[in-house]
Amino acid sequence: MEGQFTISSIIIIVWLIFPGVVFKRFYFQGQFAKQFGVGLFADRLITSIFWGIIVQIITFLFYSRSFGFTFTGIKGKINTIYTNIASNKMPDITYQHLTYILGYLACLIFVAFFLGSFFHFLIRILKIDVKVPVFRFSNHWNYYFRGEIVSMREFKSLNKGKWLSTMVDVVIEDGSEKNKMVSGFLTQHTISQKTGDLETIYLTGAKRYSQSSGQFKEVPGDCLVIPFEKVVDLNLRYTFQVIDINLRRRILFQRLVLIILTFGLLFILIFPWYLKRSIFYRILGIVFGGITWLLFIMIASNPFQPNPRIKLEPKHLWPILIFMIAFLIFTIYFLGIIPSMNQIKNIF
Repeated sequence: MEGQFTISSIIIIVWLIFPGVVFKRFYFQGQFAKQFGVGLFADRLITSIFWGIIVQIITFLFYSRSFGFTFTGIKGKINTIYTNIASNKMPDITYQHLTYILGYLACLIFVAFFLGSFFHFLIRILKIDVKVPVFRFSNHWNYYFRGEIVSMREFKSLNKGKWLSTMVDVVIEDGSEKNKMVSGFLTQHTISQKTGDLETIYLTGAKRYSQSSGQFKEVPGDCLVIPFEKVVDLNLRYTFQVIDINLRRRILFQRLVLIILTFGLLFILIFPWYLKRSIFYRILGIVFGGITWLLFIMIASNPFQPNPRIKLEPKHLWPILIFMIAFLIFTIYFLGIIPSMNQIKNIF
């Protein structure tokens, strides 16, 4: 019984928890990387299992469509191997089985990496985490230091614009009766991996306030490191670039085109694996289909393009249209979407 429990634990860890861990490792990137190991163990375990199941489902659908596997067939082989291991017998695993298992693990890691990176960049580019609180990362200091709070409903009274830099005025406690005031550009910050609290801030172009002269003086050095435990008060000053109405329309148009383009490419990546075609033809269909969709977006969005500098003229649209039709024909051919004459006769 103890041997069976150990084997079951290993299977759960490898096939459920591990893909979820890989997904979360690539989902928490950049300034949010330390959130990967923060939180209660039970919460991290549940989320890892949840995302591990999602990754497993997608990987199995992709892998089974590629190599013609079925759930019943795989379940029978796994039961046989598990029974042999539980009975202290060497399972009958051929070189082909080992190749399929290693290939599935590689595909599992790739899907987890792709999904984690995709959702991270989708949420950050579209600023979903800024506008919807439930998607926000635990490193809330990043939203303050990069001026992203101006897009939040709680700070709607602040000036809007494109964030350029953040100036910080810091009052530091140095053990004497009088505290010191330092000002500079905020370039970096670190947070605690255990608690998520701010640990250190890094200032460039720092200046300190001299009470004797009543003015700021430059601090020698290139980067001033200030432990947050020494900070008494912290004031943030943002530098924004004013965005006109036309620029906002361009940004909104670009985001809308990006969303449509992304979902179209996802459909093109998934749909061919449900067709009865060889792997080589499916890959070619995905490549030509992606190019076709990209050209279609260029043509369809051109009349609504708010930026006149990059708007295509009619003489440039015709060559793109011809290329799009040619790639569409190749896509239909490789994926076999158009039925043959015999199939059409059988319908009637």
